[in-house]
Amino acid sequence: MSEKNCGELEMDRTARSEETSLYRFPCGDWEWKQVGESLRERMNGLGMHRFHKKALEIRAAIEWLDPIMERYCGETCPSCQDPCCNGRNVFYNRTDLITLLACGEPLPPGQTRKTADEACRYLRSSGCSLSRTRRPYVCVWFLCEPQMVLFQGESARLQRQIVRVLGKIRENRLLLESLLDG
Repeated sequence: MSEKNCGELEMDRTARSEETSLYRFPCGDWEWKQVGESLRERMNGLGMHRFHKKALEIRAAIEWLDPIMERYCGETCPSCQDPCCNGRNVFYNRTDLITLLACGEPLPPGQTRKTADEACRYLRSSGCSLSRTRRPYVCVWFLCEPQMVLFQGESARLQRQIVRVLGKIRENRLLLESLLDG
Protein backbone atom coordinates (compact mmCIF):
# COMPACT_ATOMS: atom_id res chain seq x y z
CA MET A 1 0.00 0.00 0.00
CA SER A 2 1.42 3.37 -0.88
CA GLU A 3 1.43 6.17 1.67
CA LYS A 4 0.76 9.90 1.34
CA ASN A 5 1.47 12.78 3.70
CA CYS A 6 0.32 12.36 7.31
CA GLY A 7 -0.15 8.61 6.84
CA GLU A 8 -3.14 8.95 4.49
CA LEU A 9 -3.68 5.91 2.32
CA GLU A 10 -4.57 5.83 -1.30
CA MET A 11 -7.67 3.75 -1.77
CA ASP A 12 -6.55 0.81 -3.85
CA ARG A 13 -7.47 -2.82 -4.14
CA THR A 14 -5.70 -3.68 -0.86
CA ALA A 15 -7.62 -1.13 1.22
CA ARG A 16 -10.44 -2.49 3.35
CA SER A 17 -14.02 -2.45 2.18
CA GLU A 18 -15.52 -3.53 5.53
CA GLU A 19 -14.57 -2.96 9.14
CA THR A 20 -13.40 -5.89 11.18
CA SER A 21 -15.69 -7.31 13.82
CA LEU A 22 -12.74 -7.80 16.19
CA TYR A 23 -13.61 -7.01 19.81
CA ARG A 24 -17.37 -7.07 19.10
CA PHE A 25 -18.16 -9.36 22.01
CA PRO A 26 -19.08 -9.10 25.67
CA CYS A 27 -16.02 -9.00 27.90
CA GLY A 28 -15.03 -8.24 31.44
CA ASP A 29 -13.28 -5.06 32.44
CA TRP A 30 -9.86 -6.72 32.88
CA GLU A 31 -10.01 -8.27 29.42
CA TRP A 32 -11.19 -4.93 27.99
CA LYS A 33 -8.23 -3.18 29.57
CA GLN A 34 -5.86 -5.75 28.05
CA VAL A 35 -7.41 -5.27 24.60
CA GLY A 36 -6.97 -1.50 24.88
CA GLU A 37 -3.37 -1.72 26.07
CA SER A 38 -2.45 -4.17 23.32
CA LEU A 39 -4.05 -2.02 20.63
CA ARG A 40 -2.39 1.15 21.98
CA GLU A 41 1.02 -0.56 21.92
CA ARG A 42 0.49 -1.71 18.34
CA MET A 43 -0.58 1.78 17.22
CA ASN A 44 2.38 3.37 19.03
CA GLY A 45 4.69 0.92 17.27
CA LEU A 46 3.31 1.99 13.91
CA GLY A 47 3.35 5.68 14.87
CA MET A 48 0.25 7.04 16.56
CA HIS A 49 0.60 10.23 14.49
CA ARG A 50 -0.32 8.22 11.37
CA PHE A 51 -3.83 7.68 12.78
CA HIS A 52 -4.41 11.08 14.35
CA LYS A 53 -5.63 13.19 11.40
CA LYS A 54 -8.29 10.73 10.21
CA ALA A 55 -9.48 10.11 13.76
CA LEU A 56 -9.91 13.84 14.33
CA GLU A 57 -11.86 14.11 11.07
CA ILE A 58 -14.14 11.32 12.29
CA ARG A 59 -14.67 13.07 15.61
CA ALA A 60 -15.44 16.40 13.90
CA ALA A 61 -17.98 14.72 11.61
CA ILE A 62 -19.70 13.03 14.56
CA GLU A 63 -19.79 16.36 16.39
CA TRP A 64 -21.50 17.85 13.31
CA LEU A 65 -24.11 15.05 13.37
CA ASP A 66 -24.69 15.29 17.12
CA PRO A 67 -27.32 18.07 17.23
CA ILE A 68 -29.35 16.32 14.53
CA MET A 69 -29.17 12.97 16.28
CA GLU A 70 -29.93 14.54 19.66
CA ARG A 71 -33.06 16.09 18.17
CA TYR A 72 -34.12 12.75 16.66
CA CYS A 73 -33.47 10.93 19.94
CA GLY A 74 -35.26 13.60 21.95
CA GLU A 75 -38.36 13.19 19.79
CA THR A 76 -38.41 9.39 19.64
CA CYS A 77 -36.53 7.67 22.46
CA PRO A 78 -38.54 8.82 25.52
CA SER A 79 -41.69 7.09 24.24
CA CYS A 80 -39.91 4.03 22.83
CA GLN A 81 -40.90 0.70 24.39
CA ASP A 82 -37.84 -1.17 23.03
CA PRO A 83 -34.81 1.16 22.88
CA CYS A 84 -32.11 0.31 20.36
CA CYS A 85 -29.64 0.64 23.23
CA ASN A 86 -30.96 -2.68 24.55
CA GLY A 87 -29.81 -4.43 21.38
CA ARG A 88 -27.73 -7.43 22.37
CA ASN A 89 -25.35 -7.05 19.42
CA VAL A 90 -24.28 -3.48 20.11
CA PHE A 91 -20.58 -3.47 20.95
CA TYR A 92 -17.46 -1.45 20.33
CA ASN A 93 -15.42 -2.83 17.45
CA ARG A 94 -11.71 -2.41 16.76
CA THR A 95 -12.21 0.71 14.64
CA ASP A 96 -14.08 2.41 17.49
CA LEU A 97 -11.10 1.78 19.76
CA ILE A 98 -8.56 2.90 17.13
CA THR A 99 -10.48 6.16 16.70
CA LEU A 100 -10.66 6.90 20.42
CA LEU A 101 -6.99 6.08 21.01
CA ALA A 102 -5.85 8.11 17.98
CA CYS A 103 -7.80 11.11 19.31
CA GLY A 104 -5.85 10.77 22.55
CA GLU A 105 -8.92 9.81 24.54
CA PRO A 106 -8.99 7.10 27.19
CA LEU A 107 -11.16 4.14 26.35
CA PRO A 108 -14.46 3.87 28.23
CA PRO A 109 -14.20 1.69 31.37
CA GLY A 110 -15.46 -1.38 29.55
CA GLN A 111 -17.24 -2.93 26.61
CA THR A 112 -20.95 -2.13 26.36
CA ARG A 113 -21.74 -5.26 28.38
CA LYS A 114 -19.83 -7.93 30.28
CA THR A 115 -22.20 -10.76 29.35
CA ALA A 116 -24.55 -11.28 26.43
CA ASP A 117 -27.68 -11.04 28.59
CA GLU A 118 -26.89 -7.62 30.09
CA ALA A 119 -28.19 -4.27 28.90
CA CYS A 120 -25.70 -1.63 27.79
CA ARG A 121 -23.76 -0.42 30.81
CA TYR A 122 -23.83 3.17 29.51
CA LEU A 123 -27.62 3.46 29.17
CA ARG A 124 -29.25 5.66 31.81
CA SER A 125 -32.84 6.82 32.21
CA SER A 126 -31.80 10.08 30.53
CA GLY A 127 -30.14 8.27 27.61
CA CYS A 128 -26.53 7.36 26.93
CA SER A 129 -24.02 8.48 29.53
CA LEU A 130 -21.29 8.76 26.87
CA SER A 131 -20.86 11.68 24.52
CA ARG A 132 -21.68 10.71 20.94
CA THR A 133 -17.98 10.85 19.97
CA ARG A 134 -17.18 8.13 22.55
CA ARG A 135 -19.99 5.71 21.66
CA PRO A 136 -19.68 2.67 19.43
CA TYR A 137 -20.15 3.91 15.87
CA VAL A 138 -23.29 1.84 15.43
CA CYS A 139 -24.84 4.05 18.13
CA VAL A 140 -23.94 7.11 16.05
CA TRP A 141 -25.34 6.18 12.65
CA PHE A 142 -28.25 3.85 13.39
CA LEU A 143 -31.71 5.32 12.81
CA CYS A 144 -34.76 3.40 14.01
CA GLU A 145 -38.00 3.56 12.02
CA PRO A 146 -39.42 6.64 13.82
CA GLN A 147 -36.08 8.41 13.34
CA MET A 148 -36.09 7.47 9.64
CA VAL A 149 -39.45 9.23 9.36
CA LEU A 150 -37.86 12.35 10.87
CA PHE A 151 -34.90 12.04 8.50
CA GLN A 152 -37.21 11.73 5.50
CA GLY A 153 -38.94 14.92 6.62
CA GLU A 154 -35.68 16.88 6.37
CA SER A 155 -34.88 18.98 3.33
CA ALA A 156 -33.26 17.09 0.47
CA ARG A 157 -30.17 19.25 0.97
CA LEU A 158 -29.79 18.23 4.62
CA GLN A 159 -30.45 14.57 3.79
CA ARG A 160 -27.65 14.64 1.19
CA GLN A 161 -25.33 16.39 3.63
CA ILE A 162 -25.99 13.79 6.34
CA VAL A 163 -25.40 10.94 3.89
CA ARG A 164 -22.14 12.57 2.71
CA VAL A 165 -20.93 13.01 6.29
CA LEU A 166 -21.75 9.39 7.16
CA GLY A 167 -19.95 8.27 3.99
CA LYS A 168 -16.85 10.28 4.90
CA ILE A 169 -16.86 8.83 8.41
CA ARG A 170 -17.05 5.32 6.96
CA GLU A 171 -14.23 6.05 4.50
CA ASN A 172 -11.99 7.38 7.29
CA ARG A 173 -12.79 4.44 9.55
CA LEU A 174 -11.78 2.04 6.78
CA LEU A 175 -8.55 3.99 6.30
CA LEU A 176 -7.78 3.64 10.01
CA GLU A 177 -8.30 -0.12 9.74
CA SER A 178 -6.00 -0.26 6.71
CA LEU A 179 -3.33 1.75 8.51
CA LEU A 180 -3.36 -0.67 11.41
CA ASP A 181 -3.19 -3.74 9.20
CA GLY A 182 -0.52 -2.17 6.97
